[in-house]
Amino acid sequence: MLTHVDADHIEGVLKLVNDANLALEVGEVWFNGYQQLPSDEDDYLGPPHGEILSTLISSRDIPWNTPFNRGPVVRERTAPLPCIDLPGGLTLTVLGPDEATLRSLRSVWEEECRKAGIAPGSTRDALDLLARQQRLRPLDTYLADFDPEALATGPESSADSSVTNASSIVLLAEYDGRGILLPGDATPTVLAEGLERLLAERGRSVLDVEAVKLPHHGSRRNVTRGVLDLVRSPTYLVSTDSSYFRHPDPEAIARVVVGHGARRLVFNYRTEITDRWSDQALTGRFGYDAIYPAVETKGVALEI
Repeated sequence: MLTHVDADHIEGVLKLVNDANLALEVGEVWFNGYQQLPSDEDDYLGPPHGEILSTLISSRDIPWNTPFNRGPVVRERTAPLPCIDLPGGLTLTVLGPDEATLRSLRSVWEEECRKAGIAPGSTRDALDLLARQQRLRPLDTYLADFDPEALATGPESSADSSVTNASSIVLLAEYDGRGILLPGDATPTVLAEGLERLLAERGRSVLDVEAVKLPHHGSRRNVTRGVLDLVRSPTYLVSTDSSYFRHPDPEAIARVVVGHGARRLVFNYRTEITDRWSDQALTGRFGYDAIYPAVETKGVALEI
């Protein structure tokens, strides 16, 4: 039972129920999501975390508020208090919330969703929000299959528009006819404009370099197909220990290995997130090598 949608009551449950590696079986959920909140017309149609949980419950086909006909867990003004008898003899009597409170929550829910840039009740928006909050995603999730081709070719979410990331110094380092692209955390718009300017000045259609450091630690909002189409390289570098935002995103690495000719992925840390790209089924299928630091060393020395 999720009493309400405040983050300190719901975030842990999001990870618990969404961890496919744990494979927790859930027999029943009681939770008032957006579709359970009464409108002014009394038809029973969750804030952002509630939207994610609602999508997860629906995607996993977990029984949801079944003693209440999938409607709200609520104390109705004109009906007796709901009493639910559970197996084993335990009886639960619902004392709150009341209908007026749920109506008030509906307007708050809609406003908080608008602030988060999602539409109430939208599965696609809820999945995009979850993807942006990597700390809430287990490595193996029920909400997405790990299929590199699907990840690489699927719809791209909104590109990174951070002003601070856009201010990153972007460099093309060249020596003796060889080059490395160092984009920092540059946003796709700024990076693409810089690359297009360079290509125009040099009369080229694509930039050939020996290595590319993926922007923003391999974020899917920065490693876009539009950016990758402007660069050609056999080696892509990923700089992150995955500890905070759980980068690199699988979509970003999938875009690199599917159709962009990557022969080497070089990670400066071996983590549960980066390690999955060393799977022989993937390296053989897409024709690349995954390189990690030796156990006793920090980082990777790379010659190009």
